[in-house]
Amino acid sequence: MILVFGGTTEGRMVAQLLDIQQMEFYYSTKLGSQQDVPGRHTAGAMNAQQIVEFCTANGIRLLVDAAHPFAVQLHENISQAAALLGLKVVRVERRSPEYALANVRFFDSWQGMAEAALESGVEPILALTGVQTIVPLKDLWSSRRCYFRILNTVQSEQLARASGIAMSWIIQDSNPESEEALIELVRKTDAQVILTKDSGYSGGLEAKIAVSQQLEVPLWVLKRPSLPAFDYVVYERKELLMLLLRLKKELLATEELRPGFTTGTCVCAAVKASIIALEDGAFPNDVTVYLADGTPARFAIFPNKLDDDVASCSVIKDAGDDPDVTHAKEVGCTIYRREDVGVEFKRGVGIGLVTLPGLQVAVGEPAINPVPRTMIAQVVEEMAQHYSITGGFTVEPFVPEGEELAKRTFNGRVGVEGGISILGTTGRVFPYSAEAFMGAIRQQVRVARSLGCNEIVATSGKRSESTLKPLCEGVPANAYIHFGNFVGETIKIADEEGFDRITIGIMLGKAVKLAEGHLDTHSREVTFNSRFLANFAQSLGYAEDVVEAINNLTLANAVVDLIPFSVDEPIYQNIARQCHSVCQQAAGDRLRVRLVLIVGNEAPIVVG
Repeated sequence: MILVFGGTTEGRMVAQLLDIQQMEFYYSTKLGSQQDVPGRHTAGAMNAQQIVEFCTANGIRLLVDAAHPFAVQLHENISQAAALLGLKVVRVERRSPEYALANVRFFDSWQGMAEAALESGVEPILALTGVQTIVPLKDLWSSRRCYFRILNTVQSEQLARASGIAMSWIIQDSNPESEEALIELVRKTDAQVILTKDSGYSGGLEAKIAVSQQLEVPLWVLKRPSLPAFDYVVYERKELLMLLLRLKKELLATEELRPGFTTGTCVCAAVKASIIALEDGAFPNDVTVYLADGTPARFAIFPNKLDDDVASCSVIKDAGDDPDVTHAKEVGCTIYRREDVGVEFKRGVGIGLVTLPGLQVAVGEPAINPVPRTMIAQVVEEMAQHYSITGGFTVEPFVPEGEELAKRTFNGRVGVEGGISILGTTGRVFPYSAEAFMGAIRQQVRVARSLGCNEIVATSGKRSESTLKPLCEGVPANAYIHFGNFVGETIKIADEEGFDRITIGIMLGKAVKLAEGHLDTHSREVTFNSRFLANFAQSLGYAEDVVEAINNLTLANAVVDLIPFSVDEPIYQNIARQCHSVCQQAAGDRLRVRLVLIVGNEAPIVVG
């Protein structure tokens, strides 16, 4: 659960994004929100202790400070409460225009601004500072003609009356940030100076500066107060969503792993939003696309470009709890109108190019797999029917960080160069999916086979791969496969794809499980069996005290402390032989297996 301190433009933005992402949250305002925002609402000022009590009672795990920049005490209360609770705080800050203008003057306090006005004798004064500043500026309006523009709400009017100021000096305005309305207000009051505060773009500062320059009326600005040192500070909607998705995985994880969406689904959302923009003249705030099973998937839209025949936008990918390199990254699409009906695919920035045979996509094509191509074509067809579009579209997916992200994948080994692949079969990403992992292994094996390789080198990771390279001279890099924990499935795929030989490199921890007959060595499936290893040692004639010590181990690697490793040590030799036997039985008669046992940095044991 998240607690958002809002009541501002930024607060509304946070609430909308959290609602799109289906993240549960409370929306807190001082007087009761006048905004139409989703979420559970709570009203009333809270000090630090009250924030602590609220968070404790409601299971709050993240705080978002989207309150007004000048809500100084609230910022301090949030910071203090977060420290007491050990919670992280996201501050959604406002950007301010950059300006260096002769008639714009800055002040550090309301008192200093009031004293300057009194000394200058200037009047009438127009204060665009909000109802909360009437009392701090009492010395000014007590002796000078000073109009206060306030929001046209019951709460604002009550606060103004309570301050003691004559209501004839109060102007209630429901459209405060329109330049036209500001110009009319300045002329109506004959203001000789305008007072405001640095409330940023969303607070209308840019409009006030523009009016000040146009009418040549001095603008006096209260500087923005300093903020506590919050954990995260963001300024833009896209930046905020990227952060929220990272924190969703890091801080807000639940016991049940969450599924996410594929890059293919993300591109579909961008395509739909872009067609809407071309037809309606503006991008939607968000769109919903439907997965193969009818499940709706909602995405916030971030526009990039819109012309008569071209539209481009992006979404931020939520991969759920899967360790996906594109999680919380930007995925988008540019579409171009074309006369011919249907869809043509082009390669955008960060999308890989297929350079080797053996994949589902032909050499020279952008790495957009068949299922995502079909999904995208279906979206285009649906939108064409909805808008009665007679032509078609060129679809150009892009991932701005794709080329760099691809370096953390196996794309290079399967012949996808220069970026990531657009993948997906169901539209969903399932965390730690065995099906997806095995699909990736089969893809790598097929590419190796298409290159004429007869041997596969299967390892559990980079470290064991480095050990095997001197033993596998002449085997190209494309034939090195990471099996993770799926030893048996990798052997099966190598056999089905027609390989003659497979070399399997395995570390001691997985090797003990494999020797016991477990072809899937993941800890979810099987844990270290100390009794098996102890019996193994006993059958080889090791002393009873050593056997008993092995039986009490909790980690297989700890056996090295009891029996130092060497290539001649019987227990390690026999573990390697037993692993080879298990693998060869799984491979059958045709596929030959070579097993390499790796223990630390020592020379490995090779069987087969």
